[in-house]
Amino acid sequence: MNKTQIQTQLDQRILVLDGAMGTMILGYQLQEEDFRTEAFDGIIKSLRGNNDLLSITRPYVIQEIHEAYLVAGADIIETNTFSGTAIAQEDYECESFVDQINLESAKIARAAADKYTQIDGSKPRYVAGSIGPTNKTASISPDVNDPGFRSITFDQLKDAFKQQMRALQAGGVDLLLIETVINTR
Repeated sequence: MNKTQIQTQLDQRILVLDGAMGTMILGYQLQEEDFRTEAFDGIIKSLRGNNDLLSITRPYVIQEIHEAYLVAGADIIETNTFSGTAIAQEDYECESFVDQINLESAKIARAAADKYTQIDGSKPRYVAGSIGPTNKTASISPDVNDPGFRSITFDQLKDAFKQQMRALQAGGVDLLLIETVINTR
């Protein structure tokens, strides 16, 4: 990341962040088969709604969404990785695809940002690696009858986020954006 360039831009103007990826994906009215490739044949569970997989199965959809936000004036676009941790992907039996999800998502966003930076070099575009919450929390018990019980540890969360961040950085993000954090310590 070139902090100096981002800081210079922030000194000159407000940088605009893109909008909701999930809302834009809904507009495509995707079906189960859109969330699958041969790599997912062994997974019996429905994958529909696992939007992060679209960076692998329908990258053009994610590219189109990024470009729509860039055309609308976004300076920073977020990767399609809101649920890109092994913890969140466990619901879909897709934990083994976490590195690929994050890497491909970052590459798609990087390509879109670079394309629009090339179109207008006076307005550089940046990529934020989106790191969303998990579906488990270390701060609240999921069992009302056992308030001290936790279904996950802080170290498990740390390791999952670390894995995600490494893949996002390998894919070329400029910054990391931690969104909707639900865990406290």
